[in-house]
Amino acid sequence: MKKKILITGSNGFLGNLAKEYFIHNFELVFVDISSSNEANFYKVDIGNFAEIDDVISKEKPDIIFHFASEIFDTHDKKKIYKTNVEGSKNIKKSAIKNNVENLIFTSTFSLYEKNYDYLISESEPISCKNYYGITKFEVETLLLDTDSELNISIFRCPIIVDKSRAHRLGVLFEFLKDNCTLWILGDGSNKLQFVSASDLFIAIEKSINLTGKHVYNIGCEKVETMKETFEYLINKTGSKSKIRHFNKNLGLLILKILSFLRFINFIDYHNKILVSNIVLDISRIKKDLNFVPTKSTAELMLDAHKYYLNNSDKSQKGSAIRPKMGFFSVIKFISKII
Repeated sequence: MKKKILITGSNGFLGNLAKEYFIHNFELVFVDISSSNEANFYKVDIGNFAEIDDVISKEKPDIIFHFASEIFDTHDKKKIYKTNVEGSKNIKKSAIKNNVENLIFTSTFSLYEKNYDYLISESEPISCKNYYGITKFEVETLLLDTDSELNISIFRCPIIVDKSRAHRLGVLFEFLKDNCTLWILGDGSNKLQFVSASDLFIAIEKSINLTGKHVYNIGCEKVETMKETFEYLINKTGSKSKIRHFNKNLGLLILKILSFLRFINFIDYHNKILVSNIVLDISRIKKDLNFVPTKSTAELMLDAHKYYLNNSDKSQKGSAIRPKMGFFSVIKFISKII
């Protein structure tokens, strides 16, 4: 008999991909705040305990994948807190009440918001100032703070990439496509880790039978520098783009002003990670779950770039949505002629 999984945030980027991966071996139930015509779907605000508890009480899932979350684009702190923290409290409470076996939560490396010259372990104190990261850590804490028999696995994810995910990566892909200069703030020696959605699902599936409470970093093992990634993309795509360097401090100041004025779809956190070294130590998940990443950061970017070019007419939702270029259109125009 197939185990039943309830997926929160089922209409989002990660939820949609999870459906494709888990549908063959599990019975799936879907929950999201936006509407869907799918079978086994419930339109639910997880910030309302009665709504989510009704579904969990009725469906009696064995496992809950908790993917629902407000994304970085949300500027309303009350909305972020209600979904991320209060929603997670409600899911935990209902899961315990209804004897759910396993609760799996996707956290983030946005808990870290400075430059690290070493691999970041699961025990590293958080350094985030962004509200998204702060709420994610609060959720981690509340999930782990229980004496119940509910088994909990938390995956701290870097940037989750799939071939179908464009969003802010699409800005880079637009520059590559039109052979524009690719600007790097500073010398480009910093590393920014990714993880493929498929690798994440493999690890999640392996964690389903774990007992107790676990926190795992996950990500690519091979992480190229920013400059190496750009060089790889230019080489593999045949783009005529050139790499140029811009003063780091001046560039960050300009981006901060543009973000403040909302001329670009970035917040201060996104600007900081462009020049930061943030790579998670994945030794624990490799040991416990025999996790083996399939591709490097640059290879994941190339897959996403190919899909982006070949699927320009496809609509996406949430963090998979194609980018609004905004002021980047001006930068792109300048970059093309110099």
